[in-house]
Amino acid sequence: MGGRLSRQFVRSDADLEQRLLAMERGPDPDGRYRVNEFFCYADTWQRTMRALVTGADAVLMDLRSFSPANHGCIFELEQLLAGVALDRVIFLLDDTTDRTLLERTLHDAWRRLHADSPNRGLAVPRARLVNVAGQSARAISGVLRLLLTQPVPARERI
Repeated sequence: MGGRLSRQFVRSDADLEQRLLAMERGPDPDGRYRVNEFFCYADTWQRTMRALVTGADAVLMDLRSFSPANHGCIFELEQLLAGVALDRVIFLLDDTTDRTLLERTLHDAWRRLHADSPNRGLAVPRARLVNVAGQSARAISGVLRLLLTQPVPARERI
């Protein structure tokens, strides 16, 4: 590795800002989009997460195996609810997801929403929870299409 691995990690707010400005946002000639990786230290991942979701058109959060041990996911759920319109977010679940904890976390985060949250004015807030247990790659590609369509059909709301 030649001692260069540490250069891949976000080190500071200024470094994060530079990386965000340098992100590849458009499609390649073959139509695919580049993967922009942000490796983070324990003291930079939260700022990085907030910055990335703020600029995202859509957010897909994988909550398979979500449990009380996932403190980082709890933080991310709170941040998503506080700062990203729910119609731009899809949560993937399966049989290993602790749904009771997920529901409690979302309800607690909702009660603490600030007035400037894009979700604050929702009359009937609905998180898009999609169970992908045992689904094939073809079925999961349907989830990706959900990220690009509005509104969400009632059968896909939980």
